[in-house]
Amino acid sequence: MNKLFGVLIGILFCTSAVADENDFRCLKSIGAKTPLRLQFVFQTDKPDVGYVVYQNGSGPIAVKKLKEREVREVPGGRPSVSEAQWEEITSDGTGGKYVVVSQGARIYKFRYIRKKDGKVFKFEEDLEASTEEGCEWNKK
Repeated sequence: MNKLFGVLIGILFCTSAVADENDFRCLKSIGAKTPLRLQFVFQTDKPDVGYVVYQNGSGPIAVKKLKEREVREVPGGRPSVSEAQWEEITSDGTGGKYVVVSQGARIYKFRYIRKKDGKVFKFEEDLEASTEEGCEWNKK
């Protein structure tokens, strides 16, 4: 399992060296004393895998899409509202789950559910941190 995890992380680094080659979102937690910030990267060539990078984190965390469902169909040719569940791939199995409700490029709800205790962290898009290269959290 550890070999597989290492190979997956290697593939993510090789194929995702630049965030603008993929679809990414900058997010910040809601309601925390010290906000958590993260960059969620959806790989454009492999829509069921991606990775998450936390501000001040130790590095990218691989994620895989578990399932996706349509929440609501929208008339007029606009994209449907959908909910996707993503799971962190960790070598020790302690990773949590991300639940993303979106319509096209717009994220309406984003939450992280920590596996060890079920604690839920809610996030919102951090448009001010978004640059062409990725999330920049140290803006003055």
